[in-house]
Amino acid sequence: MLDIKENEPLAKHSTYKIGGSAKYFVVTKSKEDILEAVGFAKQKKLPFFLLGGGSNILFNDKGYDGVIIKIQLGGFKIDGQNIISGAGVPLAQLVNVSIDNNLTGLEWGVGIPGTIGGAVNGNAGAYGSSVSDNVGSIVVLGEDVKEKRYSKEECGFKYRRSKFKKIDNKEIITEVTLKLKQGDKEKSREKIKDILMQRKGKIPPQPSAGCVFKNIKSDDGKLVAAAGALVEQCGLKGQRAGGAKIPTLHGNYIVNTGGASASDVIKLINLCKQKVKEKFNIDLEEEIVVV
Repeated sequence: MLDIKENEPLAKHSTYKIGGSAKYFVVTKSKEDILEAVGFAKQKKLPFFLLGGGSNILFNDKGYDGVIIKIQLGGFKIDGQNIISGAGVPLAQLVNVSIDNNLTGLEWGVGIPGTIGGAVNGNAGAYGSSVSDNVGSIVVLGEDVKEKRYSKEECGFKYRRSKFKKIDNKEIITEVTLKLKQGDKEKSREKIKDILMQRKGKIPPQPSAGCVFKNIKSDDGKLVAAAGALVEQCGLKGQRAGGAKIPTLHGNYIVNTGGASASDVIKLINLCKQKVKEKFNIDLEEEIVVV
């Protein structure tokens, strides 16, 4: 039997440490659990929302009047140069596993929180690489609760997006096959050291959901402008709203300095969008999901 919690504080399940309560909250560790949780939501005639590691999300202050289904499908196996992983495995764990097995291609993911399922959902990436570069195929449970395998091309990957990244998505990622290349663990470890050095002093220590806005890219995927730089050029670093703040370390973060509400964060999001539009005539688009 599933342990279905009522009025569960969502701040406990988000890296932002912000959010009201979910009417119902359930952790699923198998496909059978997921089917039971979806059946429960249908029986109650309530919407459901799929949660991974909670690292790219802002829950609103009113909470969620439905069922939050946290996907914790674990386990992975190495098949040649592929890693086949449950959707709930942390991306950071798979980075380590790949290096230990002399596979290369995932080094960019070091230090990025969240699960591989969540990473695929939002096409997470860093330093010019994205998880879509590594995806071979994924398995989902569809609305008809039948399994379906999608190729990389069928996932609709775009910059920080996939076909699954929408509030009303009902296709549940259960398994991800990552296609990697033969590597050298010493070279991979050097690469990781370099990435961690680049990150040092740029990532604020307070709770956040990572980068708030997408960078501005051309149609062919080239970087036009970094969202953080645009925010900084508007003089917004250090700006506060309640317990939320745009840190001096990085203009594309909004951090919870303690006791921040979702409405505090949204005020700063809207301020950034307004000022960047006025100064540069550029429309910033959120990378984080507001639920």
